[in-house]
Amino acid sequence: MLKLILASLVILFETGIHTHKVPAISGGEIDFGDFSGKKILVVNIATNSPRVVQIGQLQQLHQTYSDSLVIVAFPSNSFGNENRSNSEILQLCQSQYNTGFLIAAKGDVKGESIQLFYQWLTNREENGVFNNEVKGDFQKYLFDRNGRGLGVFSGSLSPLSPQLVNAITGN
Repeated sequence: MLKLILASLVILFETGIHTHKVPAISGGEIDFGDFSGKKILVVNIATNSPRVVQIGQLQQLHQTYSDSLVIVAFPSNSFGNENRSNSEILQLCQSQYNTGFLIAAKGDVKGESIQLFYQWLTNREENGVFNNEVKGDFQKYLFDRNGRGLGVFSGSLSPLSPQLVNAITGN
């Protein structure tokens, strides 16, 4: 009985992704509440990462599925691969990859200075699903149309991989 009560309390205190707002790279904020009814892909990026080609792949994904998918990229130097400022990151993403997906302001995705959104994202007690510390650049988190977590995908996995595309296009 005590387990049932505790489980109920955890459910009451969990918050979905749609309740979150994060600073945008160009100022203002990104309100996840605006994306109800669409799947959401959250990915930490770094422009000096050996995986930087994935920014272009994320743009391809954005162009193909923009009617049903929102991509929010989070630049981070948590793995030592992002030494650029917000304005430099934005300029590079736009000039080299013609990005149209959303980019949040630069912040830590792990460690002592982890940003609040990633604190929530990586803690099952807060998000109800995921309990996965970010292990490297370009780790991906996918949410369904109702804001519930669907899966975590390795940073080494291409955004255009059948595994991720099938998760995006499936119900």
